[in-house]
Amino acid sequence: MSAPISNNTEIGKKAEEFLEYLQVERGSSPLTIRNYRHYLSRFNNWLESQNIRQTLKDINQDIVRGYRVYLANLGLGRNTQGYHAIALRSFLKWLIKNDYSVMAPDKIDLPKVTDRQVKFLTGEMVDRLLNAPSLSTIQGKRDKAILEVLFSTGLRVSELTSLNRDKIDLDRREFGIIGKGGKARVVFLSTRASEWLKKYLEERGDKYNPVFIHHQGPPASALSAAIGGQGKTIDESMRLTPRSVQRMLKKYVRKIKLPVDATPHVLRHCLHPDTRIFLNNSINSARDIYYTKSEDVYGVNFKDGEVVKAKIIGKEQHISNQYSLWADGYEIICSGGHRLFTLDEKGIKEVLLKDLSIGDYILGIKKVSFIGTKLLYPEISRLVGYVLGDGVVSKARRGVIIHDKDIKNLEFYQKIIKKYLKSETRIEKNPKTNSFRLNFYSEQFVDFLQGVGVVGLSKNKRVPPQILNSTEEEIIGFIAGFYDAEGNSNDAPRVFSSSKNLLKDIQMMLLRLGIDAHLLERDRRVILPQGSIFRHMFYTLQIIGKIDQKLFIKIIPTLKLKGLKDSGVWEDEKIPVQPILKAIFKDLEKNGKVGFRYAMQTNEGIKSGRYFEQMVPLRTTIIKFIRQIEKFGYKDRKLQILKDIYNAKNLKWLKVKKIKKLPFNRYSVFDFTVSPTANLITDGIVSHNSFATDLLMAGADIRSVQEMLGHKNISTTQIYTHVTNRQLRDVHSAFHGKGGK
Repeated sequence: MSAPISNNTEIGKKAEEFLEYLQVERGSSPLTIRNYRHYLSRFNNWLESQNIRQTLKDINQDIVRGYRVYLANLGLGRNTQGYHAIALRSFLKWLIKNDYSVMAPDKIDLPKVTDRQVKFLTGEMVDRLLNAPSLSTIQGKRDKAILEVLFSTGLRVSELTSLNRDKIDLDRREFGIIGKGGKARVVFLSTRASEWLKKYLEERGDKYNPVFIHHQGPPASALSAAIGGQGKTIDESMRLTPRSVQRMLKKYVRKIKLPVDATPHVLRHCLHPDTRIFLNNSINSARDIYYTKSEDVYGVNFKDGEVVKAKIIGKEQHISNQYSLWADGYEIICSGGHRLFTLDEKGIKEVLLKDLSIGDYILGIKKVSFIGTKLLYPEISRLVGYVLGDGVVSKARRGVIIHDKDIKNLEFYQKIIKKYLKSETRIEKNPKTNSFRLNFYSEQFVDFLQGVGVVGLSKNKRVPPQILNSTEEEIIGFIAGFYDAEGNSNDAPRVFSSSKNLLKDIQMMLLRLGIDAHLLERDRRVILPQGSIFRHMFYTLQIIGKIDQKLFIKIIPTLKLKGLKDSGVWEDEKIPVQPILKAIFKDLEKNGKVGFRYAMQTNEGIKSGRYFEQMVPLRTTIIKFIRQIEKFGYKDRKLQILKDIYNAKNLKWLKVKKIKKLPFNRYSVFDFTVSPTANLITDGIVSHNSFATDLLMAGADIRSVQEMLGHKNISTTQIYTHVTNRQLRDVHSAFHGKGGK
């Protein structure tokens, strides 16, 4: 332990009391206390060297600034300087907690440090590492057992070296551990780890209690004599140290030439950002869901197509390449290993994105309704939509300027502002363009708009999350306002924007209302006056289906409603059940039920053979097939599958139009495990839940896995502690080591 801090000053005395508090009341680890003692002692000694009066009131920003310069001149790295600053801030927080009048801790800024990148081992890397030790020596068998146990349990290296033989049940393959912060948990061994551990312990032939011991140095008899024959002390002298394990692992990393400088902690990281996900009463991004406690989510019951409540029971993040998949106006961005749903002769089945081709169909959803959270008057929500579409928010001028060619539109919103915001506005002719502008000055309203995110460049605009998740009345108002600004005033409903994410947000809002809207992208080129070409992506959200157009016109009270009409090109929807129809037809032929083709053509007016291959039948066609199949007395389960798909009215099938790999190979991606549906709704497309590595790849939930890892801080581990130990053991037994299969 470091020497005591000089206590002949007020700062020194209080620093010692602070360290005693950390040890006795907080239960901090000896390493933490030793480090804090070192950092505070250095601060105290520096004050003495500068002949500064060492009272608590002497700690001020000038003193701290001089101390920071001193640390930098010592050549300490930014991380180490940061540790000194953290110790000083913690000391000041404790003083304030104990009613001392001292400098505010948050006035001490922490130095900026480069982001630490989490290292990941691929399955192939892990396999090579596990097979690196030579099994011809006892040390090699020990190292093999250590690697297998680390990989199986996710133990910290200090936890691994503290293991004792009398605490491990190799038959049940489990044991208890006291981890970081004094937290107890149960840890489970895989069958393989248990077998290698048993082999190593059987070969040792000694009775030392530590599970892992060193096998070099003086013999046990000499060691026993040297320390007076006290068994416990011998045990501790034989115990392998954390530093020894770290050196051992580095040796094998060098031996197999891994491209990652793996440490024991890297074996704990088998751990994926994505899209908008429908929760029970909101729509949220995958990133936000990953970093919060969000559990309640919507999934799909495939039998009837209904949206049902489910729970996120696992979360994962890792680095991957990404693909943009477009299917009938919906886009999902995900890794090639992300799983969606398609149809074959056995019904709905999962499919990897990388295995999809243009023309294939994937599963989407028609409507996901939830109550939402009341935020504003629907009229104010409409005003926000109008401002987002065609307004300028100026903090400097403490006001909002809205442009429109039609003065009647501005007069409509002028009345809303006067009625609900109790403010006067001015409409004037724009001197530079053939339009009008409304000037509205309200610092409070500007602060609100900026607070919810109605700022920034057009291409970066989004629907404020609070409005995205507000009530149906409010989202109807918002869509109407945005349409007043950016929608067309003739023909079928469509809106325009240079922000793809803004239109995807509105697409999800329309999905809440049961309106199917297709997102389309266009690479627009404009020739500038100088002759140069300016190009940028431009997006349209278009309502194509006649039924959806009618619904939009009925419920969205846009000022441009007069010129809109339902000019959709189809009323019915296609469902890709050709594989099921083909399989049923083969069964009928095989069982001697001839005449099915003839019956379809005679009774239904359909040449059935066309729907056994590429031609996708309409919903109205499928019911005709079902009718004739039943008349032929067909009883196989395939008919029930066909009926279920036909009756699942809330499901829709989206034709894949484009799959494009994004330009880089390292994107942060997230994934989730959902129970009991095993699926969730992502950007209007139904996604399978999946995991990437070992337990996670095999389907175990991250909540259980992280409980095994013993993480404490939810912001870094998302741990959920209400899983029972039996559940953990079942998960571990079911999934560990099966991720690569």
